[in-house]
Formats: sequence, structure tokens, C-alpha cells
Amino acid sequence: MLKLILCILLTLLPPSFAADSGEGNSAVIRIAIARNVPSFRINTSGKVYVLEVKTGQKYMLLERSAYEVKYISPSRLAVAGATLQSPVKLLAADGGDRVKLNNRFYKGDIYMKTTAAEKLEVIEHLPVEDYLCGVLPVEMSPDWPLEALKAQAVASRTYALKKANPKKDYDITDGVDTQVYNGASGMNSRIIEAVNSTRGEVLKYKGRLLTAFFHACCGGHTASASSAWGEEVLKPLYGVTDPFCSTSTHYKWDFYATTRDLLSFIQNNGSAAFRIKSVRVYKRDRSGRAVSLRFVTDRGSFTVKASALRKVFSTYDIKSTMITRIAPLNGGYEFTGRGWGHGVGMCQEGAKHMALAGRNYKKILRHYYPGAEIKDVN
Repeated sequence: MLKLILCILLTLLPPSFAADSGEGNSAVIRIAIARNVPSFRINTSGKVYVLEVKTGQKYMLLERSAYEVKYISPSRLAVAGATLQSPVKLLAADGGDRVKLNNRFYKGDIYMKTTAAEKLEVIEHLPVEDYLCGVLPVEMSPDWPLEALKAQAVASRTYALKKANPKKDYDITDGVDTQVYNGASGMNSRIIEAVNSTRGEVLKYKGRLLTAFFHACCGGHTASASSAWGEEVLKPLYGVTDPFCSTSTHYKWDFYATTRDLLSFIQNNGSAAFRIKSVRVYKRDRSGRAVSLRFVTDRGSFTVKASALRKVFSTYDIKSTMITRIAPLNGGYEFTGRGWGHGVGMCQEGAKHMALAGRNYKKILRHYYPGAEIKDVN
């Protein structure tokens, strides 16, 4: 049966055959596009070769076909029912998109491997400039001004290369915990122009790559990396005033929470209270963001981090920790605030409106990362 599967679904190729990965001399970034999954399906758009990395043995997957990949053992995985040694690499025979996974096409070399948790991991290896073409359309609207897109390209390139770590299996993920990446989907001529016109440009501070954080809307003042995450204070990430995002739809927000839900929240964080008497912002950072909240209860005062409240009640409801007002309302409390996101680094809405006002991408970057230099990566 295995022989039949190999003959029909995986056409065995001579070990001497080699496919060009297409990476050239460009810096390559490794993106985890699937993690901790027991199985998944891939769809090929053209002919794709499967390479057992450790043995050098190669097979061919048929074009325009669907295949299931499954975890078998710590050292084995199955592709189309055939057991192969982990890891395996997918290579396109003639360029173009390699595979479709989770309804997204990917152009890079795809590595599939088993993990210690008895699951599978899928990692794409891709030149960083190609990677950026899959980041920009989801991190910033392709319809925004070109100079804003260029600023995003430099920030995203810097962030990705700063994350590169050869000691790990991958450098970066494809989700919001780093920066969102959707493969080859959503690419257009404006995105390509923004990437190509800034090719190789990064932000450096004192000769080193900056962790170029960015966010949707700062609400009037960007935050310091120190207040957001307790990281080392660097001048470019100390926080700046920003009048440019004030017309954004994300500039102001409000959210209503019932007293019952707030009571459950503080109880889960260690309070022994049965009743909440009042809520207020207890401490703010220099940008105006709430660092902590003070709950007055029947068991005394209880202080909790504002970031913990945002995490529990959703970052889509409490859009930032820049909470400007808390008022009792109909058996609960209404929270009013400004901005969306952690607030560190470049404000994307501000960058958009700076570009609309005629400022180029270098001026935008110098505003949000003061003291940083725009340099070639090499």
C-alpha cells in the first residue's frame, strides 16, 4: 500500500536532484505559520518537491492537489499517507506559489517538523523583502498614502530583523504577538513600491537595530517601552506627543462593564471583596496611560494593573490603557479612553495623517523614533 501511495501521490526523484530555493543572497526570515497542530492540509498550485532534510531523499507532489500532513512520532510525520523523517522541506519546481495553507498562499520554502509536544510546526523561510509584502497589506491599509506605507515598511523590516535568532526554530510568528503576516495574499503594486523604494533600510540606535514597535493609534501621546513592558528605556522609544491622530475613528472610545463582571475580575486577581464601592485610575505614566486602577470595596482598597483589565475584557473593547474617565452607570461603570494598542513606537493613524499633510516617510519615522537613524541593514 505504501509503495502504491508513493507511486501515485509522491513520485520518487533521484537523490541528486536539487531545486533552487530562490533565496539568493537576501537576508532570510523564518516565520512560524502554524504551531502546535496535530495535522493540517496543504494544497499545491504547481509541482512541489518534498525533501527529507536529513536523508536528502526527494519526492514530487502533484500540482493542484490536496494533501494531509499528520504527526506520527517524535521523528516521523506523514504526507499523503507516506511516513517521512522529520523535518521535511517543500520546494517549488518552477517558482511561484508553493502551497496553500489555511486559505493563504506562500512563496517561500516551507519546513514541516515534529515537536516535543507531539504536534507539528510549519515554518516558512523567505527573503525579508518578500516577507514584508505579506506584512504591509494587513498591518496598514494598502490605500493609505505611500509615504505612510514606506514608514511601515522600514519599521516592519527593522522589527523582523531584530527578532532574528538562529538559536531558535523560527524568528517570528505570523500573528499579533509579533506582526501579522498573511503570506502572498493581498499584495499589490503600491505595497511592492513601498517595500522596494525602502529596500534594506532599517532603524538603528547607537549602531544597533531598534525594536521598532508600532500600533494603531496612540491617542495623542505615544508610550514608553518601559511603562508598557518594563523594558530598558531608549530615547527612540521614550514616547512623544502626537497631534496627528486626533481625527482618527480610534482616537476616542468607551466601554461599559457591569459591577458583577468587575467584581469577578478583582476576585480572580486576589481580592476577597463582595461589593465594589468605586473605581478610579490610581497611577498614570508620563503619556497619560493608566498604570494601575484602585477599587474601593467592602473589604478595603484593591489595586490592579490596568493592562490586566484590558487583557480580560478584550483589547477590542478596552482599546488602550489611556483611560481618561471612569464613571458609575446603571449597575456598572463606563470607561472612556483614547487610542488603540499598546502605544509604543509609531502611531499608524498618526503616520497616515502626517503623510496626508505632505511629510515623507523619513520625517514620519524621525518623529516617532527620535534619535534613531535610518540606515542600510548591512
